[in-house]
Amino acid sequence: MKYSVMTAVIIIALFLATQFVGLAVNHYYNSQELPFGLKPPEVEQKFSPWFFIGAIAVVTLIFFLFKHFNLELLLKLWFFSAFTLGIAVTLSAFVEPVFAFFAALVITLLRFYEHDIYTHNLAEIFLYGGIVSLFVPILNIWGVFILLVVISVYDFVSVFMTKHMVRLAQMQEGLGIFTGLVVSHKNETAILGGGDIAFTMLFAAVLLRDFGFLPAMMAVYGAALGLIVLIIIGEKKKFYPAMPFVTIGSLLAFGISLIL
Repeated sequence: MKYSVMTAVIIIALFLATQFVGLAVNHYYNSQELPFGLKPPEVEQKFSPWFFIGAIAVVTLIFFLFKHFNLELLLKLWFFSAFTLGIAVTLSAFVEPVFAFFAALVITLLRFYEHDIYTHNLAEIFLYGGIVSLFVPILNIWGVFILLVVISVYDFVSVFMTKHMVRLAQMQEGLGIFTGLVVSHKNETAILGGGDIAFTMLFAAVLLRDFGFLPAMMAVYGAALGLIVLIIIGEKKKFYPAMPFVTIGSLLAFGISLIL
């Protein structure tokens, strides 16, 4: 088993909390305009999966180039801005945007400069709902399905074959800009990457908009079950691609919801 039972329970609970917040935020923006004048990318739904895949490739390349040319400050500013905006969009679903922005700024400052595990995870819980809400409008069910499958294959290749995803995570951690949940319990550390959280939420948010509450929630619980399977069969201190497990769990749960 990759983690102890208590560590596993904590990280799954944090994962579910992040998904619940994200779905609440996306439910709100299904009928409301995004704050701060933000608009979804102008991409046709049939091209949207390839837009995401291209964007991921470009962002990964930029990250390695910035690191290679010692532009760490620009990387940190980039991540700081993204966190502030994502959290502000999330909080704007609950309070006025002006208050949301200043609260997001405080949370982001604490997250980046305190290096405290609690503020780190608090920022993560409020980050993804805002980011995902920017992209849900350009995706339909087939687009997000293709995206999940392609990202799962990419995750498998990048962890087990090229191993650049492992190096990317290690570089982020070294710069203090790692995106994802972190649990530390009795000298044991568990992490779950931001992509595993965001793509699960993206799929569930599309289901919430197009199929309703039950399929969306079942997809989230299916993803959590996939993570539990990974934790059970995984070995300690070894990196694994979580997306294949998350994708299989989400898709199976969605399929079951259609026949209920």
